[in-house]
Formats: sequence, structure tokens, C-alpha cells
Amino acid sequence: MATFGRYEILDKLGEGAMGVVYRARDRALGRSVALKMLSEEFAAEEELHQRFRREVEAVGQLSHPNIVSVYDMDETDGRLYMAMELLEGDDLRTLIERHAPVPLAERVRICMQICAGLHYAHGRGIVHRDVKPANILVTSRGQVKLLDFGLARLGSRASITRRGVILGTPDYMAPEQAQGRAIDARTDLFSAGAVFYEFLTLQKPFRGKTLHAVLYQIISGEPEPVLSANPEVPARLASVVHRMLVKDPERRFGSLDDVLRELRPIHAALRRSRSRSARPWPTRVSEESRTRAREQLAEARARFDAGRWAEAAEALESALGADPESDEAAELLWQASRRLHAGFARRGDTAQNKRVSELLAQAGPGAPEERARRALLELALIAPDDPRVQERLREKPT
Repeated sequence: MATFGRYEILDKLGEGAMGVVYRARDRALGRSVALKMLSEEFAAEEELHQRFRREVEAVGQLSHPNIVSVYDMDETDGRLYMAMELLEGDDLRTLIERHAPVPLAERVRICMQICAGLHYAHGRGIVHRDVKPANILVTSRGQVKLLDFGLARLGSRASITRRGVILGTPDYMAPEQAQGRAIDARTDLFSAGAVFYEFLTLQKPFRGKTLHAVLYQIISGEPEPVLSANPEVPARLASVVHRMLVKDPERRFGSLDDVLRELRPIHAALRRSRSRSARPWPTRVSEESRTRAREQLAEARARFDAGRWAEAAEALESALGADPESDEAAELLWQASRRLHAGFARRGDTAQNKRVSELLAQAGPGAPEERARRALLELALIAPDDPRVQERLREKPT
């Protein structure tokens, strides 16, 4: 088995423009890690060494549930490496391209965690500068982790650039970044808005056939309205995204914490209405509601442990309706939904179509209300884009 310093290389996880990431085991601690190192072809470039060290320095200062943790950084045989927590899950790029059936309330929860992680970094003088779907991972437990701070700027230190290379990913770049002007936390705020736009509409806000066309759109164009790209997005939520994408940094939100404060009541309303409405609800959660939510969470966990994913998801939706702030219920709901979808994927399209037909019959005219409600809940989880399901949900909105 190949070794690198004190680490045993198990397999390759991925490779980017400058580096490669391996799954490895720390022989000293017996811990599995993600080992990131510069590609051999760049090992002699001092400029890239600086950028790699900057990423380690940036992330090493941070300790937050929504930012990847770095355990170790060193150099072996002239190659820099860092050991990070090993994460299992999907990045937003994968979820978007797969058109993953993520309920609207879940999408808003993910956006909230992105805001929380970036705001924490900004409070410590770190601007990410490359916020994009591929750098945002949703773990198998449903928790957001921000990755790749390789372009991060710490405090007022001079930026590291390479001749002829634009720092950042153009599709999500803020206008001031594209024009080479001074950047700050509001630059990440714009990029996060571009990510939110795509996550909610499944299309990029700024599009063009060439790099210059994309940059022109970012600097001078306006994205298609969110409500045109996806009419199911609540107007309150669309308004937040568009304010994040304002060209002038002074007219955007002041910080991602301000964005987070706007998203919280929208998320709570979507939880309580099962993703059907973002109209304001009373924000205070009573102790009675919290107690009811804990009881439903316990019931859901028992169903989850028994492999009854749809029933677990139903109980968790109820728990989150009572207490939208329950992270434990939200993360368990993510796991139940993923396992439910994975189960149908393994059985194949034929089996899923058969199950959808069975559930549509159970939710048909004259069906008992409770039976129909259970069938509709499972249909919303396994086939949200099926026209028959959408029609049945319109017929029985409650």
C-alpha cells in the first residue's frame, strides 16, 4: 500500500486543476482523512506553494460546523499536503445536475448553512473568493460543509495572482471581482446569491457561450427573474436572491448574517406549511411545540432504524412543522429521503413506476383522508416531478 509521510493512501477521491485528493489513513492516530496535495507538475512552483499554504492557513483558523476541518499540514519529498476531515456526501453541483428532488424547505435550510459558514469566516477576516456549487458539500447526514479556501484572502494581505489567470470561477464571480477591483465579504455574498439562484431554478444566473460573454453578463446584464425561471419559488425568497445579486456592493445586504435573518422566517413558514407557503408565521416556538417535536422525532428515529423511510419522513415533517429550528430532525429527514430515493433507484424505474401508480390509486377520489395523506407524502418524496403527482397534489393541497 502506498504511503505518504505518516499516511497510507487508500484510493483517489478527486483531482482538480492544481491538486489531487486521496482517501488515506493516519497511521499515528488510526483516523481516516482526506489527504489533499499539490499535483507533481506544480510541486516546484513557489507561487502555488504560497496559495496552498494560504488555504491551510485560512481553514486552520476556522472551527465551524459548516466549514471543513483541517487536521494537519506538512511537506514530504518536496510536495505540500494537508489532511482534512473525510466527508461523504454530494456537492451542490452534483445535486443540481442530477435534478435531485430536494424539497424547497430543505433547499432554504442548505442556503442558511452556507450563509452561516461564510459569515463565520468573514468575521475572522477571511473572504473565500471562490464560492460555487462544487465547493459546497452536503454530507450524507445533511450538513453543509464549505470547501476549498485556496483563493481565500486573509485580512488585508496582498493577493496572490498568476499572470493570465482569473482568480475565482467566472460563472459565480461578483462584478467587482471580475473587474479586478477591491473585494470584501460582500463579494462572497454576491457569489452565494448566484449559487442560491442556480440551486432554486436549476439554471445559472449569468450565461454565455464564451468567458467574455459570461463576464459581460455579470458586469452589465441582469439575470432572468427567479420567478420566471421557477414560478414555485416564493416571492419573498426570490427577492432575497435578487438583492444578493445587485451589481453595486453598497446596495446588497450588509452581510450574510443579514441574509440569514431574512431566510429564517421563510424557512420556518415553509416547514410549517410543508413547503407550500412562505407567508410569515409567528417566529416564537412554544415549549409545548418543542415537546411535541421531540416526541415526533423519537417516533421518527424508531421508524428510521426499522428501515421505514417514508413513515420516518412523515414523522420528521411533522416534527419540523412544530419546531422548524430542530437541526436533528432536519438532518434525519435528509438521511431518510436519500435512503428512500436510493431504495427506489436500486429497484429500477419499473418498480418505481409501479409504486407511483399504487400510491396514486391510494390517494384517489374517495380514499380515506389519512391514507391519501400518507400516499401523497411518499409521492412527493419519490416522484415530485411526475405530472400525475403534481396534479394529485393540486387536487388535495392539504
